[in-house]
Amino acid sequence: MKIGIITDIHENVTMLERVLRLADSTRCDELACLGDIAGYDSRFYNYHFTRSARRCVDMVRASCRWVVPGNHDLFASRRYPAWSNGFVYPETWFSLSPAERRNISAGRVWSFDSEDPNDLGEEQKEYLNSIPEYEIVSLNGLKMLFSHYIFPDLTGSTTRHVERKHHLDDLWRFMDTHNVKFSLSGHSHKSHAYFSNRGSFSFVRAIHSVPNDTIHLGDDMTMILLPPVTGGKGRTAFSVIDSETRMLRLFHEKMI
Repeated sequence: MKIGIITDIHENVTMLERVLRLADSTRCDELACLGDIAGYDSRFYNYHFTRSARRCVDMVRASCRWVVPGNHDLFASRRYPAWSNGFVYPETWFSLSPAERRNISAGRVWSFDSEDPNDLGEEQKEYLNSIPEYEIVSLNGLKMLFSHYIFPDLTGSTTRHVERKHHLDDLWRFMDTHNVKFSLSGHSHKSHAYFSNRGSFSFVRAIHSVPNDTIHLGDDMTMILLPPVTGGKGRTAFSVIDSETRMLRLFHEKMI
């Protein structure tokens, strides 16, 4: 089965429409969205007059079998993440200014300093509040974990980035417990895919880039960070994984 994977849309209607056409032309059987449907920061993006969080949520809801939220989706729908690295969100979190959020959290979670207002309606917010933080999918005997970022920070809500091998210890235990072979996430906004195997050759670095656009994932337990549909700069991509052959393909698109 061919699964098309979309991540980090950031209200970019034009790019999402293009990717959905690409999913159709590449004959994907199902689609998964790994979050950050909403969230627009004019410091990084330049499609202010064509963006729409509402339309993007509606398109994802209509097209994708599996959908998980990213940190921007949680903020847009006023939802707290299940894991926040020990930080306890105050009840007033969403009514505070960005500076107040940053000071209270001491930078441990995102304060969304430059988040532009969105056009989400109540129906779209309710939908973003209803979707699970992660999905474990079993296809052709292969179990995959879909999340916006890496366990335990499944929604990417903290400022903690995975950099060292020991940062992945919790993920490997979680995957072992659930018999998961591949963990697929977005959030990193890299221009190509980044990987880590549980038996990685590096003694220090957790994640390594693979610049190829066609990659055989093999039999090892593997974590994969996928490139975004909407990146701040450089190439963006739509990803397709074949659960039978275990091939991952990246289809690059120019940013709009």
